[in-house]
Amino acid sequence: AIVQIGVVSERENPHKDWFFFPFKDMPNEQRGSGSGIIISADGYIVTNNHVVENASKVTVGLSDKRQFDATVVGTDPLTDLAVVKIDADNLPVAFLGNSDNLKVGQWVMAIGNPLSLSSTVTAGIVSAIGRGQLGLIRDSYGVENFIQTDAAINPGNSGGALVDLSGSVIGINSAIAAGGGGTYIGYGFAIPVNLAKAVAQDLIAHGKVSRGYIGINIGEVDNAIAKSLGMDAPKGIIIQGIVEDGAASQADLKAGDIILEIDGREVNRPNELQSYVASLTAGTTVKLKVFRDGNTLERKVTLKAR
Repeated sequence: AIVQIGVVSERENPHKDWFFFPFKDMPNEQRGSGSGIIISADGYIVTNNHVVENASKVTVGLSDKRQFDATVVGTDPLTDLAVVKIDADNLPVAFLGNSDNLKVGQWVMAIGNPLSLSSTVTAGIVSAIGRGQLGLIRDSYGVENFIQTDAAINPGNSGGALVDLSGSVIGINSAIAAGGGGTYIGYGFAIPVNLAKAVAQDLIAHGKVSRGYIGINIGEVDNAIAKSLGMDAPKGIIIQGIVEDGAASQADLKAGDIILEIDGREVNRPNELQSYVASLTAGTTVKLKVFRDGNTLERKVTLKAR
């Protein structure tokens, strides 16, 4: 269910320092390659946005050596995800697992087509979860909540699968901490599959993501902030500002409030909140547990479009 994706693009790809390394064999075209995951028997494939961004032609190679031209169904630069479609039936479909159940130290395998070596599998562990603030998505609204792994991944693995030992896809390989020449030096990053599932469903249904936003500026709670607010330990996320006419402006939230939980999930880093909200559509109502003036409050917020 892991495929090879070939791309012809007309101009420079802004993310070429990720897994996208074009071969400049023609003066006005660039060629690159990546990986993808079949998510439906009728030909929908999830991959990275930076693999197919600015593509004038996309081809897909299957494990049985068949080649297909592909259509880009939709892209979401804020999560670096995309869906492409080929005209085929009865394809093998990857089983998409639950990335919320991942534990640090858990064994995983990376599957893809690194350095044009098709169907390559490497193994390692989940070395961290919830990695953010890496600067890989160059947008202030970009969602970075990566799974970090030491399974060896290299250029061409982009869009391939990070799977657990039962074969369930739990992440979409997206980036590496690269040494000279952009090769593996010990750290790789994958998008959690739960986020990828939500984005892919939206892209297939609408061609774009109808993402909801709370409408707040947030920051991490450090020890000094916790002490100043009378908290026994640093936890939660502090609201630094309320966006005018945003969802939070209508929900009795204010600067200085500490968000402890969203829909029963503890959140202690901004990207944890951001990643969860990014999986929800505008119009969804979320329940927040908020610390204010020594008291714990509950507030409901109906997400609005950006």
